[in-house]
Amino acid sequence: MTTQQNQLEQLPTIVVGAGMTGLAAAWELQQRGVPYVLLEAGDYFGGKVQSEPTEDGFLVEKAADAFILGKPWALELAHEVGLREELIHPREDTKKLYFLRGGQLLDFPQNLKMFVPLDDESFLQSGVLSPEGLKRMLDEQHVPPKPPTDEDESLASFITRRFGEEAMNFIVPLAAGIYVANPHELSMKAAFPQFLALEQKYGSVIAGSRATPRAQGPIFGSFRGGMSTLANAVAEKLTGDVRLNTPVLAVHPDGVTVAGGEKIAGSGVILTTPAWYAAPMLRQSFPKASALVGELKANGSVAVILAYREGQFPRDMHLHGLQVAADEGIHMKAITVHSAKMHGRAPEGHVLVRVFFKELEPQTACAEAVREVERLFGAQGEPLWHAYADWRGKNPAYQVGHLEHLARIRAALPPNVRVAGASYTGVGIPDCVNAGRTAARDVVAALGVAG
Repeated sequence: MTTQQNQLEQLPTIVVGAGMTGLAAAWELQQRGVPYVLLEAGDYFGGKVQSEPTEDGFLVEKAADAFILGKPWALELAHEVGLREELIHPREDTKKLYFLRGGQLLDFPQNLKMFVPLDDESFLQSGVLSPEGLKRMLDEQHVPPKPPTDEDESLASFITRRFGEEAMNFIVPLAAGIYVANPHELSMKAAFPQFLALEQKYGSVIAGSRATPRAQGPIFGSFRGGMSTLANAVAEKLTGDVRLNTPVLAVHPDGVTVAGGEKIAGSGVILTTPAWYAAPMLRQSFPKASALVGELKANGSVAVILAYREGQFPRDMHLHGLQVAADEGIHMKAITVHSAKMHGRAPEGHVLVRVFFKELEPQTACAEAVREVERLFGAQGEPLWHAYADWRGKNPAYQVGHLEHLARIRAALPPNVRVAGASYTGVGIPDCVNAGRTAARDVVAALGVAG
């Protein structure tokens, strides 16, 4: 082994960003015995994952309130850091969901797998589309599959092609809502490859979903103390060089430059910040990659959190919430009744709701949220307090051709420099955990370091 290789092995791998992707990358490096430095510009761990207890006994989630268990990576990490006993699931006794269409709160269809009806009869009785729209959506079972191709398509194209144009009003809130996305731009290959695979394998998304056994047990998980529990538990077990309040200005092939001008030498760099922060960091040493990362677009959302006393509602608020039809003509996209969805999110006798909007100024969103909760659920009087989660311009947008664009970004970087995280390969917490650990393994392999 050369002297240069020895020196590279002794230098740490630098992880930029301590959101879930960066924490998972650092954890993976630690598990492999690879030295690392974790640098975070802010003063807390977890990135967008923020759980904030209030003085009056509520627990506010600023972003994700749960993670999907069908993708195993977040649950595996939770077990590794000792959180097995802290895991909770959405309440089954309050599992009531509505669909807002034409100003009416309709019972959400039963027996769905995401947006796919698993039996015809209950879906036809649901009223979430016109009778013709419901029938056309079920007729997807008889629509021939698209010839196999590597060509990407938008969610809107896929829905219209397979389920009919009216189905957009039901499917878009459930599918594009995850990404706060424009369905005419959202990439199927990047966001929903499983549905493309079902079409090719079974000739129909509905037929394929019905032929695939449903997973037993809960679909989602969270933690007693909120989603930040996972980020904080990983951070507490990291034994490497971890630095908060340390913004990175530039990424180089052999390290990074931080605010103040200090150069930290490293054998590799894993850049886990969102694309809009990552592009400027790459500009000096990797101008082509920087330009490509800078072309990635983002969408915006605002969540308004409202606290009430139970007595302010004339009706039972033990329900999970509602989804809004895409053509309803209002700014609001969904409501989650967090106090009923999860245990421990509000004191006894109180109601906590989260009301979701796309790009909307927070104060305007707050006023609309209060009006909608009054209109739809009969809330009397003002909320006890309100809070915002302002993610305008901060939700990654996987546009058609995203995977090909990502391949060009990776090709423009050396093997020991990786970009990873929600801007690239999935916005959910399991996806971010997987992205971080995968990037760590890739850099270790590129360096030829035993680990």
